[in-house]
Amino acid sequence: MPRRYIPVLRWKRGERVGLRNLSAAGKANVVPLVLVAADQFRGRQPTISKGAVTAAENFVQELMTAWGTAPIYVDASAVPHSLASSPITDIAAAAQTVGATVVPATQLDAPPAYQQAVLQVAQTYGAGVGLRVDLQELTSAASWAGAWPHPLGSTDLIVDFADNVAAVYSLGAALDPAFMTVYAAPQWRTITMVGSSMPGNFSGYNAGLFTLPRIEWALWQRLATLPLPYILHYGDYTTVSPNAAPQGIAWGFPINVRYTLVNDFLVCRGVRTTGFGGVDMDQQLLGHAQSIVGWPTRGPLANVWGDTKIDDIAATTDTPGNLETWVQIGVNRHIERTRQSLP
Repeated sequence: MPRRYIPVLRWKRGERVGLRNLSAAGKANVVPLVLVAADQFRGRQPTISKGAVTAAENFVQELMTAWGTAPIYVDASAVPHSLASSPITDIAAAAQTVGATVVPATQLDAPPAYQQAVLQVAQTYGAGVGLRVDLQELTSAASWAGAWPHPLGSTDLIVDFADNVAAVYSLGAALDPAFMTVYAAPQWRTITMVGSSMPGNFSGYNAGLFTLPRIEWALWQRLATLPLPYILHYGDYTTVSPNAAPQGIAWGFPINVRYTLVNDFLVCRGVRTTGFGGVDMDQQLLGHAQSIVGWPTRGPLANVWGDTKIDDIAATTDTPGNLETWVQIGVNRHIERTRQSLP
């Protein structure tokens, strides 16, 4: 059975463009997980030619443009909700009208009103549910699974190590029993490991090129070789860090780019655009593209939008764009590279 891949997204515009430009092979057995924040869940005011669009309708329109009707997990627990009104309920209803498949995702400690809404969505539309748990919750599943309100057979268990993956990796073989003895392992619909080793910023690094190991990838590769009584699927965070992204990037910040290799990340650490030693953003991004193209173990992928875009920028047949452009490129390349690496 092919491994499923869960790329975790914040639903920023750059991420959506990266998704939209995936190849057919890059989308195969991929089910994104969207962590919706309040600032990403907004409606549109009416104009002279168009009526108002609710936040849920706007989200689903973005979903259809970026991903279409294929299944996608949505965790809207961070958006304000109540027993009377819940964004996940509204999103699922709006998705239903256009034939899109939204699988509600949640955590054990999500607010009760959100949990009730997830249950309602799961029972109404029958797409199941995604449950994100940490290591402690995974190993204590026998104590809470009996009270879990959804059938295990319609629950996708997502073991999310977030930015703790390096610490988990350091456990070595001591971690193995947690995955070899998952409570009621064959009964869960799927089981997936997710994490991210990418730091939130690169303030401790000097300008230039360096690689960072994809620890979450290395951890999954080791766990997947264990004699597990189930198939362990893979997931990771496609953007810089599992932590919520900043609201904006102030002008003058160093211009950094991340590029996904097979087992490592290639980081192009830039400099400030203003002040002493500052370099214009366009010049830095052009240099980053040329550094990536020249990297000996780059492994460009044929017919992949992100790699073609980098080649064109490096050859100066396309403009360097801006930081959002490089989020588009990075997300697209990351998902394509990871999908091709998975069995």
